[in-house]
Amino acid sequence: MRTRIAVKYAAGTDVGLVRQHNEDAYLASGPVFLVADGMGGHKAGDVAAATALAAFSELTQDHLVEPSQLQKAVKRAARAVNGLPGVPRAGLYLTGLVLSENGAMPCVRVLNIGDSRTYYQGKHGFEQITKDHSQVQEQIDAGLISAEQAQHLPGRNVITRALGAGCGPRVRADYFVLPARVGDRYIICSDGLSSMVTDTLIEATAAVVSEPEGVVDALVKAARNAGGRDNISVIVVDIAAAYPPWEDDDLTHQSLPGTQDWDYDPDAPTLDRSLPWRGGNEVASEQWSWMFKDNE
Repeated sequence: MRTRIAVKYAAGTDVGLVRQHNEDAYLASGPVFLVADGMGGHKAGDVAAATALAAFSELTQDHLVEPSQLQKAVKRAARAVNGLPGVPRAGLYLTGLVLSENGAMPCVRVLNIGDSRTYYQGKHGFEQITKDHSQVQEQIDAGLISAEQAQHLPGRNVITRALGAGCGPRVRADYFVLPARVGDRYIICSDGLSSMVTDTLIEATAAVVSEPEGVVDALVKAARNAGGRDNISVIVVDIAAAYPPWEDDDLTHQSLPGTQDWDYDPDAPTLDRSLPWRGGNEVASEQWSWMFKDNE
């Protein structure tokens, strides 16, 4: 049996209206869709984002990504960014998804480090899959404040987890596994979008605009119209086909998140610097194609 997933996607990044340089970058190629929000200033953030995405570039050669491959790529990224010479402040926040399988069934594996976000929209509604690694989110989780109150608190940009930025060669990432179902849509973005517009606006745009490229354009414009105080990056991934199909009672869109701290130190291959990632003010889109894995 072949596990197969077909997607249609678009991606874009914009410097915004305030920053002079774009420290965001994205990787949208084959089964890998990631947004990297660089930090540390021009060159530091730029280089950190590019270096981290380079660690995932070899996964774009695969049809589907195994969990161990994803975990090792995160580890390679942390080591590579930590080892950057001359840019000690370099770091980034990272989120996105890879196309994968759960047993013989098609699935999406979401990862997150920091406060960039991955959202789901489909038959089960609209939901933020990832959880921000921030002091404000910790207060929400502890029941000290509501999500509405958090919108008006100072210190919303105090982030509790990052890749690089002096955190060393190890990083803890949140992982989520969701079934890949036809009609599901994922919106991946840096906080240059989520900090400027409401989730309600993101949901409404994703529901009304049919094509991924149109959603990307509309969301980037919305963030700019709201002030564009940060770099803005958005990837939209639509599940166009998935086989074998999930039965309605097999699994909902909910998943069990797991936090991992990977202590092993696999040999890191030389990173390919000729990347299929994008920076600056660019937009990319692609029609769907089959991605599959033979199950023996």
